[in-house]
Order: sequence, then structure tokens, then C-alpha cells
Amino acid sequence: MSGKDYVDHSYAGYDTQLKLVADAVEENTKAGGSWTHIPQEDRNTVKSLYDDFHPRHVAAERPSRSKIDVEERLEARKRTVPVFRNFCQRFFYNVPNFITNAQLESMNLRPRDKTRTSHGKPQWRVVIEIEPSKTRTHTIRWHVDETKDRATPDDCNGWVLVYKALEEGEPVPRDGEDLSHSQLVTRNPYVVEHKSEDEGKRIAYCGAFQSKSRGLMGDWGEVVVAVLS
Repeated sequence: MSGKDYVDHSYAGYDTQLKLVADAVEENTKAGGSWTHIPQEDRNTVKSLYDDFHPRHVAAERPSRSKIDVEERLEARKRTVPVFRNFCQRFFYNVPNFITNAQLESMNLRPRDKTRTSHGKPQWRVVIEIEPSKTRTHTIRWHVDETKDRATPDDCNGWVLVYKALEEGEPVPRDGEDLSHSQLVTRNPYVVEHKSEDEGKRIAYCGAFQSKSRGLMGDWGEVVVAVLS
């Protein structure tokens, strides 16, 4: 890898990264796995990227490769890297409470800054307010609990929103650790879209600010529940 970029710049290295991440996601999202923050629809993302890039990489490495083989590998890298980068940022780097440095290194991904200390943890807590919007969406308005400000604190790059559609009779989770879907929020208000099969269900939301320089998570705010219409 080059510099601080976690995507390997070599073709062979990138191919290996895709395979390691695809295998790790498959293993850790099985029943009983710890990566519950990755939604079902996103779990096959990296495998599809590997299935796209790998055969073209193999073809371009053969002694009998053609100019077309080389060009197809180049195009496959161009179209898969942005998706791969987005996936890793969203599900690995933006949620340090779910993914450890050791896990990142096992996938040939750059670990987070190992010099982090606990004093870099955001002191703020986010307060979530839910209002219904159009079909299958909730509009989230939020503010900083300590200051009542509706803008992201200067020392934070946003806050991590986690949420879950609750089944009938399912108890409301106690805090964000018990919720799955996650995404970084910087806008206010922020609209969350849900699946059609979740209509009529209760949606539990929670959030925590993330520090700008160290990527550390602050304390979870209160869990808020709203019915999806």
C-alpha cells in the first residue's frame, strides 16, 4: 500500500484485499456473528466486487494475455475501487466500536491510528427527534444535548446513526450497541429510508458523535422509537 490509503495500489494486493474482506464479511455476518451492523443487502457487496475483478486480474496476469485483458482489468479496478472504498469506510472505519485494528490488519487494511487515547473521545451526546415523512421514511432532526446546538461540534466529523426495525413484541434495545444498521450523519435534518416490508413496524434509533481527528465514538444518546408508516 502507498501512504495512508488503505486500498492497495497494486493489482495483486487489491485482489487479495477483496478476497480477504469478502471472506471476513461472510464469516462474521453468519448467524451468531459479531458484525451485526452490516445490513443484509450490503453483505454480498464485496463478494460481487471480487467476482467482477478477480477473473479479469487472472486473465491479465497470464503470459498469453491480450491488450483487451489488460484494459478490462483496468476498467474493473476503476469501477470497483470506489464501491470498495465506500464499503470499508462505512462498515469498518466509521464504526470503530464494531471493528478492531486487529481485524483491519487481518484483511490487509490499514489500521486506525494506534496512538489514540481515551481523552480524544467526544464529550457530546446527540439527541434524536423523529418526525414522519413520506412513505417508508423518517426525518431525523437532532441537536447536541449539552449545548442545544443543531450543528456538528467542531471536534467531530458527524455522528454515527444506528437503527433497527423491531418485530412485534420485541423489546426496545437499551442502547446503540444493540442496534445494527449504521451510517454517518452530518446533515440536519436527515432522512432515513426503509424497506417496504418494515412498514407498520417500530424503528429504534440511537446515535453517538465521532471525533474528527481520532475517529473515537462518544457515549450513546437515548434510544428513540417511531412507527414507520
